[in-house]
This record gives sequence, C-alpha cells and structure tokens, in this order.
Amino acid sequence: MSKKDMIKDASIKLIARDGYFNATTDKISKEASVAVGTIYNYFSSKEEILNYIFDTELQKRYDFYNNMKNWHMDWFLKINGILNFHLQEMRKEPDISKIILSEKINAHRYNMSSLIKFSQLSLIISDILQQGINEEKIRSCDVKIISLIISGFLDAITYEFATTDDFDNIEYAIDEFCTLLKNGLVTL
Repeated sequence: MSKKDMIKDASIKLIARDGYFNATTDKISKEASVAVGTIYNYFSSKEEILNYIFDTELQKRYDFYNNMKNWHMDWFLKINGILNFHLQEMRKEPDISKIILSEKINAHRYNMSSLIKFSQLSLIISDILQQGINEEKIRSCDVKIISLIISGFLDAITYEFATTDDFDNIEYAIDEFCTLLKNGLVTL
C-alpha cells in the first residue's frame, strides 16, 4: 500500500471515529505510522485529505451509476442495482459512509467541491428515470423530484446504518422502497 493510501485510510478511520475537527495531522501521522512531514509530501492540508477521500468515493459511485445507466436493462433493475451498490459499499467500508453522512452538511462551509459534486449522482438517477419514461415503462413524473427522493432515501439508510449497524433492517428497507417505487411509477 502506498503512503498516500496509508494516510487516506488512517484519516478515514480517525474522522469516522473522532470527527473531522478532532482528526489532527499529528493523530493521522501516528495512525498511518508516518511522519507529519510525510503527510505534507502528499497533501497540503487536512482539508485536502478529506477532499481526496471524497473525490475517490465520488469517482467510484459515479462510474457505477453511469455504467448502470448505460446497461440495457429495465429502469427498475438499474435503480435497485444502485441502491444495493450503496448497501454493499456501506458493508465494505462503513467508515466512509459515516464520513460522507456527517460531512455532507458541512461541504459548502469547507468549500469541499468533491462532496458538493455528490449531487451529480442524482442527475444520473434522473437520466435512468427519464429513460424509463421514454420507454413508456414509467408514468410521466418529475424525474428531478423522484431522483431527490431516491437520494434522500440513500441518506436515510446511511444514517440508519451509522446509528445501528443493522444491515438486515437496511436490506428490508431497500426491498420495501423498491416495491414502493415500482408500484408508484410503473405505467398501467
């Protein structure tokens, strides 16, 4: 593992556990087993580390969402795939989910452009919904509003996970939400 990734992983662990303000470069260097100066070889500030974490996560999600949008499958399977990808990522890297949830509100305050860009993911969901409308598989609706509802649901299950670590309940919630979406949007 590269030193940059060691710093990133240590930062994730500390920020998830102690919060952004309490994760100092001294603590990060100790957690990563590198000198403080080494951190500054890769990052100019703690904010840059956080931005790097968000950039990495945004790119991963953007690539997956975009691939789902372009696959030749039903809109419902695409949305279901996105929701389950989100669950899979929470399982794989629970600390990332906690950081994104806790720091999302402060993104504008810190001018974290990468976290602000997370809103672009809802545009891909809007595109998937519009494809469903164009294929006459979804009734006419405001895709931006439905996309915001889906994005809000993703935030809600992330919060549920962050406060309970109950994956069974989250899986059930995804199934119920998908049923609600399908029943509410499918053309008759």
